[in-house]
Amino acid sequence: MRKWLFALSLLTAFFLDNVFLNTANVLGLRPDVTLAMLISLGVLLGPAPAALTGFITGLLADIFFNKIVGLTALTYMLSGLAGGLFYRKFYADNLIIPTVTAMVCSFLKEHFFLIASLLYGSKPNYFAALGYYILPCFLLTGGVCLLIHLFFKAALFKPLYRKEAIKLD
Repeated sequence: MRKWLFALSLLTAFFLDNVFLNTANVLGLRPDVTLAMLISLGVLLGPAPAALTGFITGLLADIFFNKIVGLTALTYMLSGLAGGLFYRKFYADNLIIPTVTAMVCSFLKEHFFLIASLLYGSKPNYFAALGYYILPCFLLTGGVCLLIHLFFKAALFKPLYRKEAIKLD
């Protein structure tokens, strides 16, 4: 059951990020649902599964939707690793850790994309991009990560913790 719910969550996040929120957004602002999910999975599963999932998901997003192949894969992989830094730590149960980690990773991801667009010849206004897009998206991603982490803890991992506690007794 956990594997099916995990796969369904991954497909839903991929669809929301790359199809739905690209067309249905408010003022061009959208949270990065896949990044938020990867951070939460990193905290709950560990760095290796989250990084591998992030790399594969990012590579698929790059191949299907982006002109620069590898940048999204790299940022999602690093985000999974960042979430995995808090795996099995006593404070990882706190909701603030994955939320702040998702916000920082979203902020850095948008800056990586801004630098890539500069390297490809565009000249965006940094402060306009920061004020109108990067900061609001970074806040939205943190809020979505909070909700995703609550869902994953309740639906996917509470039964697992209960089984481990029974085995240890």
